[in-house]
Amino acid sequence: MPWMQGYPYYLVMGSVLSLYMGIGSFKHRNTPGRCYLWILMLLVSLIFAATTGEILSDSFEAKLWWKNLQQGPLFLSAIFTYAVIKEYVSRSSEGLAKRLIFFCIPVVLDVVLIFTDSYHHLMRSEVGLATVAGVTGIAVKPTVLSMILIAYDQLFGLYAVYLLAISLLNAPAYYFRRNLMLLLGLVIPVLTVFLLPLLKITITGFTAFTYLPPIIVAYLSLFRDPRLSLYPLAKNKIFENMKDGIVLTDRYDHIIDVNEAADAMLSGLLEEKADTWRGRSIHLLLKQYGQISDHYAKRLEGQFEIEPSGKDGACFGVALIATERTRTENTGMLMVFSDLSEKKRYERELLHQATVDDLTGLYNRRHFMRLVQNYSVQHGAGMALLLFDIDDFKLINDTYGHLAGDQALVDLSRKIMKVYQHNGISGRVGGEEFAVCFFAGSEAEALREAESFRASLGEHIVLLDGGHSIQLTVSIGIAFTERSDVTFEDLYREADEALYQSKAKGKNRVTLGRQPAVRQAVKG
Repeated sequence: MPWMQGYPYYLVMGSVLSLYMGIGSFKHRNTPGRCYLWILMLLVSLIFAATTGEILSDSFEAKLWWKNLQQGPLFLSAIFTYAVIKEYVSRSSEGLAKRLIFFCIPVVLDVVLIFTDSYHHLMRSEVGLATVAGVTGIAVKPTVLSMILIAYDQLFGLYAVYLLAISLLNAPAYYFRRNLMLLLGLVIPVLTVFLLPLLKITITGFTAFTYLPPIIVAYLSLFRDPRLSLYPLAKNKIFENMKDGIVLTDRYDHIIDVNEAADAMLSGLLEEKADTWRGRSIHLLLKQYGQISDHYAKRLEGQFEIEPSGKDGACFGVALIATERTRTENTGMLMVFSDLSEKKRYERELLHQATVDDLTGLYNRRHFMRLVQNYSVQHGAGMALLLFDIDDFKLINDTYGHLAGDQALVDLSRKIMKVYQHNGISGRVGGEEFAVCFFAGSEAEALREAESFRASLGEHIVLLDGGHSIQLTVSIGIAFTERSDVTFEDLYREADEALYQSKAKGKNRVTLGRQPAVRQAVKG
């Protein structure tokens, strides 16, 4: 075969090409998905170089030495092929370096046994020269131990093919095409090992050429596609450093990618600390939140808020996003978790400021009025509005100071809340004026309730900070109605008039006002 005359030069070209791509890839070694590819390329370059040395050497001893030198990179190339694919499909190299060290221990043993085989013959039962198409190289017959180590090594290549094939099931359209090219290239060296006996290809160095297609495809796909140049930035600078938690699941509902923020959020939500949530089922979380689970099961997008039980004030926003908009039934989902706890606390604080009186803790006038307007009269019961006014409040301020007055207001407010917290609405509607709205069966029942509250204050002493004590009394005005069309303004007007009468008649008493009249619009 005339073309075989240049075979050594083909090997040299393969070595130079692999070395060039390895050096060119070295500058990207710290970016996700590319940490080990440059090593694989240098290993392939070394295989080509050692094969060239075996062919060009004249003596048997020199050829055998070059043959032995090939074994290390040959074995390591399968393991690093697995490393490249594993990191590429998982977008993470966490813990991979430690596993690679462990996986390479049998390779070190294999290389040592091969170089010392002339003393123990544990790896090769026969060693000789073989010439095929004018190319002379070393021919060996491996032992059972050698075959076991070869099989161990090839498992990594098969597993790499499996990982890449599985990734096709969840890859978006653009990545599907690229992953398919990588898979087709990777299949060549992996299957060649098993097909060589059937194809009866025994030429020295043929295995090295089978590694060229996958590393060329990988080099062009991962390093020469300008559309991929932003990925490392997105991975390192955006994905990993986002305050929002990002969780990506596959079609089988397993978590295939998760950033540091999501790791912490999932651990908090599930009250379980895990080294990593990758590979775990997302149903561990979904089963606790039915609405999200229903949308997720149907692959429907949506926005949700969840408040974990047992975590006071904690709130998380969850966004469900389909990874494939055109087909959603058999795809994974992207889940974005946002910690809304601080925002909710701020909203609650604003709501508190807008609805609650700072000094007493009762509803302020505006919110009290809004609640009463929505407080519909129940069937078989009327609605009563009580207005309280502290008697001689100005005298308390003048005698003991305004701080004592504030203390009296707070003390009365606590009394009101204790009595009406669960059976009415209470608020501070003026300086020393308070109001309570509750349901009552009749005017007489409302009157008894108001009289009971007034009397209870007669037994209550307010202890002031300065060591003084005062006894509060209140004047109360009541308005009562059984009609649902009476407005708050009508009720308040009658209760206020009744309160005025209580004050005018000597204070510390209860006065029942008239039934509020429903004002009709004047017809022109």
